[in-house]
Amino acid sequence: MTRMTVLATAAALTLAACTDASGPEGPITVRPRVDAGPAFGSKIAFTSDRDEPNVSAEIYVVNADGSGEQQLTDLDGYNSNAPAWSPNGRKIAFHSNRGGGVGESDIYVMNSDGSDVARLTNLTGLGLGGAHFANWSPDGEKVVFNSFFNGGEQPREIYVVNADGTGLINLTNHPSDDTRPDWSPDGSMIAFQSNRSGNPEIYVTRADGSDGANPRRLTVSPGPDAAPDWSPDGLRIAFQSSRNGNAEIYVMNSDGTSPTRLTIYARADTKPSWSHDGKRIAFQREVESFFEVHNEVFTMNADGTDVTMITQPSPQAFNGFPSWSQGHALAP
Repeated sequence: MTRMTVLATAAALTLAACTDASGPEGPITVRPRVDAGPAFGSKIAFTSDRDEPNVSAEIYVVNADGSGEQQLTDLDGYNSNAPAWSPNGRKIAFHSNRGGGVGESDIYVMNSDGSDVARLTNLTGLGLGGAHFANWSPDGEKVVFNSFFNGGEQPREIYVVNADGTGLINLTNHPSDDTRPDWSPDGSMIAFQSNRSGNPEIYVTRADGSDGANPRRLTVSPGPDAAPDWSPDGLRIAFQSSRNGNAEIYVMNSDGTSPTRLTIYARADTKPSWSHDGKRIAFQREVESFFEVHNEVFTMNADGTDVTMITQPSPQAFNGFPSWSQGHALAP
């Protein structure tokens, strides 16, 4: 978590939408899924280090309007990061170094109230580094994530594991750096970011691994494209991009066409996450508060309007990595 101290007042929120004509050629088909229900869809999980800034991060959950905030994890001196809701909102996957040092981060799963924390992976024990940024398959039976080597001495890979921790598979197996996977709502594809073309771009690969060596590139831009997140109907993908010099939130069709810029802001907008009905997007934004710059969680309409901050700033604290519960009527 990088921080930058400044002497300034809070920056004004300015939103606009514009389009970018760049993108790949050729179609990609993803069958839409529209059974997301409202039961848990009003909840957003996120990471915060407000109690021990730069030392220990924990998982929190909050209503979409910013009310009802609850802390789910509490383990001094360790990090619990990047929560991801299971399809029906009953469980949350996250990565944590509670099993060892920073380089020994692995994927854990807990109930949505913070109880029954269980370790899902042990990549350190397998000599594969740690694990970061989990996401669930739409049937709740598998979890996708990327490996992580402390110090970055080896490239990261995309792995899939059963929800009980068995059946670990390396999906990408490539010398490039592959990270931040997200499963399509129909279960057929996994989107991720990769620098295999030199610049970080968004790719998709079949979830069964049948085209792992030849994923489909969706974005072509001069700046990094990262953190893809599928819309609930599978028709669009939100992502962050610095193609215009500053990190902003974009959406594109799931075949990579019609990338559209949603945010225009003086600082970075990153880590998008769709609401269960596809009408809003949560993201983290750098804001100026307490004479410093740090991240807070915001939501906005899917067209970039009605930007709303839902976390409260506190000195030196980071609030980010939002995950909006989808509330699918499936188990787990």
